[in-house]
Amino acid sequence: MTISTTMTAPRLAAASPASGLPPAARHLPSLTGLRWLTAMLIFGHHIMAVEYFGGRAGDLWGFVFEAGKTGVTLFFILSGFVLAWGHKPAQTARSFWLHRAARIYPLHVVGVVLALVAAATLVPEIRTDGLAPLGANVLLLSGWVPDWWQAGNPASWSLVCEAFFYLTFPLVIRLVAGRTTRVLWAVAAGALLLVALAPQIAAIAPVPMSAASTPVLRLPEFVLGVVLALVMKETAWRPAPLRFAVPLAVLGYALSEAPALPGTEIRPGLAATVGGFALLVASLASADAHRSSTFLAGAAWQELGRLSFAFYLVHLLVIASVSSAWPDGHPELHWPRAVALAALAFMISLGLGWLLHRGVETRVQRVLLRFDPDRRGGAVARRAAVR
Repeated sequence: MTISTTMTAPRLAAASPASGLPPAARHLPSLTGLRWLTAMLIFGHHIMAVEYFGGRAGDLWGFVFEAGKTGVTLFFILSGFVLAWGHKPAQTARSFWLHRAARIYPLHVVGVVLALVAAATLVPEIRTDGLAPLGANVLLLSGWVPDWWQAGNPASWSLVCEAFFYLTFPLVIRLVAGRTTRVLWAVAAGALLLVALAPQIAAIAPVPMSAASTPVLRLPEFVLGVVLALVMKETAWRPAPLRFAVPLAVLGYALSEAPALPGTEIRPGLAATVGGFALLVASLASADAHRSSTFLAGAAWQELGRLSFAFYLVHLLVIASVSSAWPDGHPELHWPRAVALAALAFMISLGLGWLLHRGVETRVQRVLLRFDPDRRGGAVARRAAVR
């Protein structure tokens, strides 16, 4: 079974400096809501990949959701944007890495365990052959070997990319923060160019690489999110309003399947996708920052956005398990039955995601953050000041 899916956007936020943003522009709720909308694109893509729908309904579903795998691209951009928006210069790298590990690793381990159970029972086609690829997935290293990209929990390949982004973030932010607007825009343009060149780079690289799953080739998407957040925080730049950003994002979504330039593997359509998505993220953030939040900032969208990571990690396992009763795991049903089956998979994924979010993600995160070196150092300093 071939899938294409992500990751989680962090839940940090920060005050803006003296720029075009109001002093109170700390929280970006529309981006939390966008995480859920993005998860739905990926869910729809996997319903297509497992072929819940047959006939003309299947063709229509494929037309809409073939590009749904680009939801991962949107997650990567969101991750970079929100991390840069909430960047605290005083935070040490050790503290940052602990916060990121506490955010994603406990659920990742649970996801791998659930994938092993599914592979041993209902979905043998996702079984991982060998301890090396499984161990690499547990350690969030499997994506560096193209043949292992879906080892363990197939959806967790994007976490391998995120782990690399988190590892490099302290260096990336140090290199770009405080630079001139011209430099930041040049970095953004370079990131888009690298997105288009990534398939060509993978094709000619002296070592095996995949433009879809090798972390270093997905890094430009993350960096673009970082740079746009810095441009908004450090200058008076305001992105295009949503009435323009949304159509451009939809156009970018459609162009993700555009062919490569003749005789090459260069994909300008991918750059259009990333550019359109990045503009959408910046426009939503601008709306929140200037106190004109969108419907994505509603309470229901916030709750769904918060559990989107847990939902993401289990939804493909559920989709494949629900469809395992059909030959080869591909139901290809008439649309009313397919809709009912997809709804069942969605409700199970949502319920399981809610249980994991409440029972594992938030609780274990609180425990791990007790070991934050910055927090412990601050407590020691406060005690010394009192004495």
